[in-house]
Amino acid sequence: MCSAVSDDSLILRWRPVGEGIEEVTGLRLRSGYEPHSHDSYVVGLTAHGEQRFRYRRAERCSRPGEAFILHPGEMHDGRPGTRSGYGYGALYVAPRLVAEAIGGGPLPFVPEAVSADRALRAVLARGLAPGEGGDDLALGEFVGDLAAVLLRLSGRSQPRTPARYATLRAVREELDAAWRRPPGMAALEAAHGISRFAIARQFRTHFGISPSRYVIQRRLDHVRQRIARGDSLAEAALAAGFSDQSHMTRHFLAAFGLTPGRWRAALRSTAGWDAQR
Repeated sequence: MCSAVSDDSLILRWRPVGEGIEEVTGLRLRSGYEPHSHDSYVVGLTAHGEQRFRYRRAERCSRPGEAFILHPGEMHDGRPGTRSGYGYGALYVAPRLVAEAIGGGPLPFVPEAVSADRALRAVLARGLAPGEGGDDLALGEFVGDLAAVLLRLSGRSQPRTPARYATLRAVREELDAAWRRPPGMAALEAAHGISRFAIARQFRTHFGISPSRYVIQRRLDHVRQRIARGDSLAEAALAAGFSDQSHMTRHFLAAFGLTPGRWRAALRSTAGWDAQR
């Protein structure tokens, strides 16, 4: 579900991403928001222009590439800093998800509403990446990583949880067996008796990769097999469980440094070279 709201000075797109998470994209904003507050964390990246807002009795300014963090219940407004307007991508994250991810206790409060923190920007860029919404594994990892960054920026440390290698190995085996349609985080929690956020953190610790990336790698393995045997790129993408060819191409390039088309051409060149030997 996706909807858009527009007038002469405002174009917004909204969509639910997952339970407790919504995405709002401001495409062209030349007018302002009246003072208001949210019952969720609002975290995002300024895409272009200059975004100005008053927050906790101080004037703030976010420029392209900078992150912004608004705590639940805090009043703020919003307006362009230049005549050309501004744009942003933001995620509205329910506080209960953050509370669960940090294992309880007070919600992390980040005093600086605008941040150039590299880890925060990387987490938000991943959460706002097109085509990733609805992936339950990736959303669980996103919330866990976001909560860890918010906790650090608030001056607190992440509580330690005991490592459970045998449990994590069983999770990996389950993902190996169901990479086309992996189980959701709720199912993994119920099956293995460990929270979704502990799964996300400890899987990466033990295996060097997050659960969602692990599933994507298994899908890419299948894509390479299908391409090597002559399937089209679109056929290989759908057979491997990607939503479409562009979705597959983005992940293929990130994993191997080549587009699927270039990889296929290189295979064909190698086959011709081998035939001449």
